[in-house]
Amino acid sequence: MKQKIKKLLTCVGAVGALTMMLSVPVLADTKEDYDWSDKAAADVNTYANIRSGADINTERVGMLPAGAVVTVEGEENGWFQVSSGEISGYIREDLLVHAEEAKALFESVHGEGEIVGAQPLNTEPQVHQQAASAPVSVSDSDLALMAAIIECEAGGESYEGKIGVGAVIMNRIRSNKFPNTLSEVIYQSGQFTPAATGKLASVLARGASQACYDAARDVFAGANTIGDRLFFHAGSGNGLTIGNQTFY
Repeated sequence: MKQKIKKLLTCVGAVGALTMMLSVPVLADTKEDYDWSDKAAADVNTYANIRSGADINTERVGMLPAGAVVTVEGEENGWFQVSSGEISGYIREDLLVHAEEAKALFESVHGEGEIVGAQPLNTEPQVHQQAASAPVSVSDSDLALMAAIIECEAGGESYEGKIGVGAVIMNRIRSNKFPNTLSEVIYQSGQFTPAATGKLASVLARGASQACYDAARDVFAGANTIGDRLFFHAGSGNGLTIGNQTFY
């Protein structure tokens, strides 16, 4: 009888222990346990485009807000293959920082909250207020002028190239080395050739393309693909090359 009771108590103890184990929630890794070794963060002012291939002319499949994080899957021709949730694609290597640098950037932009990753194209980027330039109130005439100069200087370039030209203009407006209004910057003597040759006036007269208007709106909303650079020229050279232009 004593043996039966002992065996029963042993079984009851095992079941109780199993019940206790099942009742305790399994905790996910904490922020402190997050593995940054294969992670990268967007080192940009607003967001980095995620593209379907390792080429600036391939379609956009998502966007990575400033400081947001992706997992690096591989590298190809100056691009990193990345993934985040259901979004996967390629980001230019110069737009990312890695591992501990990625952690530091993420925390400086997003604080100690949940990890922020890639977002679909039809959403507003979750950009920290200090990471992007503040949106600018703009008149119809300024929008038309910005779209026109973008078409003159980057009409055949990619979206990033168009944004780059507009961002140069916005950087100059904020700089104490240049005039502080849109028209003064664009028409400053010796700066933008289309303003002097009549090409800009021609585009203004007929209206810029929809793509250039879209880029102009994004620029005024704070989009920036070239950082604080103030100049650009056609062709390659020292600086950030986007398509057929180099920004420096």
